[in-house]
Amino acid sequence: MKRIIPNAEAAVRAVSHGACIVGGWLVILLSFGICIEVFLRKVFNESLQGVDEYGGYALATTASLGLAYCFYEHAHIRIDLVVRKLPRSLARVFGVIAIIALGSVVWMLAYEAVRLTQESHMFGAFSNTPLRTPIHYPQAIWAAGFGLFFIAILLRLLHVLQAALLRDSAALGDMLGEADAEPEGDPGRMRGVE
Repeated sequence: MKRIIPNAEAAVRAVSHGACIVGGWLVILLSFGICIEVFLRKVFNESLQGVDEYGGYALATTASLGLAYCFYEHAHIRIDLVVRKLPRSLARVFGVIAIIALGSVVWMLAYEAVRLTQESHMFGAFSNTPLRTPIHYPQAIWAAGFGLFFIAILLRLLHVLQAALLRDSAALGDMLGEADAEPEGDPGRMRGVE
């Protein structure tokens, strides 16, 4: 029973890692598309239709798909200057409050993204470009990214609660992104910053 939440979190982490890889490839393909577009415009005065449109979709979906992975890697920006000065137990309480606040905001974003996608699908909305892309497809991927992020936050909160009940201090510190003790030779280095 103790392994259900960590296993679920590991599965979501693996999915988020895969989503980041897909997003990375989308950005690489977008870069090639832009290079081809610039070359065709300069040399042949021709244009590929839709590189800018699909580039926008690629960037929006890649950003939302990468949020959960960044959460697991503690890569989101945190201003914890004051929290670092607090006693460990109080700092952990503030860490949990921060995750709850983040989860509340992400829940609203995910909910509205799903609602917008459903509305676009219901009305048969298309992009106002010559390609007439059904807009609910990129919106669905965008909403899925926010949904994955919310699930990651929810599982993290459950895992933190489980670790607190089991009094697993090391796991709590890792999940809340506490910085390791600074090495003697490098006082400016923090965990996760290379």
